[in-house]
Parts: sequence; C-alpha cells; structure tokens
Amino acid sequence: MVVQLLVGECSLSPKARLYRRNFIRLVDKAVREYRKASEALLAEVAEHGRHLRSYEFTDHIETCINAASRLFKLLEGIRSEKEALNFPRELRKLAETHSKSVRDIRNTVEHMDERIQKDAIALGKPIMLACSQEGDRIPVSDCELDFTDLAMVLGKTHEIAQYILTIRKQKPKEQ
Repeated sequence: MVVQLLVGECSLSPKARLYRRNFIRLVDKAVREYRKASEALLAEVAEHGRHLRSYEFTDHIETCINAASRLFKLLEGIRSEKEALNFPRELRKLAETHSKSVRDIRNTVEHMDERIQKDAIALGKPIMLACSQEGDRIPVSDCELDFTDLAMVLGKTHEIAQYILTIRKQKPKEQ
C-alpha cells in the first residue's frame, strides 16, 4: 500500500492522486498527534496534575485538530474530482457529522490573537486548548469539542483512508 500511495495509481488523475496522498498523510498526522496528546495528559495525571505537561498536551491536540479540520477540505476536493476514488457515502457523512465543531474550535484557536485584541474573551475562559475538569471536553474561549466527537471524526477519516488505499478506482457502469 505504501508503494501505491507514493508511486500512485495510473488510473487516477494527477489531482486525485495528490488529494489521496495528502488525505492519507493528514489522517496519519491527526491520529499520531491525538495519541501524543493522550500520552501527555496521562503523564500529567500520573504526575498528580502538577501541569508539567499541559503545554505538551495543548500543542499536540492543537496540531491534531488542525489536521482534522484540513481533512474536511480534502474530502470536498476528493468528492469534486472526477477521476478520484469513490468511497461509501455513509463514511463521508459520518465523518462530516462533527465537522462544524472541529472547524469552530480550530478557527477559535487560529484567531485567538484577534479575540484577545478585541477583548472578546470572557473572564475566566481559557485562551488555549486544555482538558476540561471532567476530562471529557477540550474547551477554549467560548468553544469546546467533546473528545468522543474528535475520536469519531478520526476513526471515520481513518476508515476512509483505508478504503481509498485498498480499492481500485471504480469504472463507470456501462449502460
């Protein structure tokens, strides 16, 4: 599969191959960063919450969310490309179910400097991604993302990546 990904498949258009390659790379990056964020959070808990790894968690989860948000744009591109691989609509729909919450939190983080400049941060709200006290959400400013939503998005985009790596381009049915 790695050779197919790197070399490409001749039945795909050059643009479809680029979409596919970037999609696979970003899925891998998002999942890897999610794992690193989880490891940093677990290490912090083991250190009795001394916040020695807070920035480590923040950095990894921010990179994960950024990559996940980019995946939705790539899905749109893959879908619009005539010579792209087809994948089950239900996989795309399940992945896109939580795209708004992922994009909202990504945009909040990316534009935090503007929010600070405009005094748009409510008192006591975090200005960087963190883990909620309950351990089930990632809050920042007035946005939050449930870990379950992020995990579902990563799982479904991973399924899409596996699907487009393991099938050949479907030829149109002859009438």
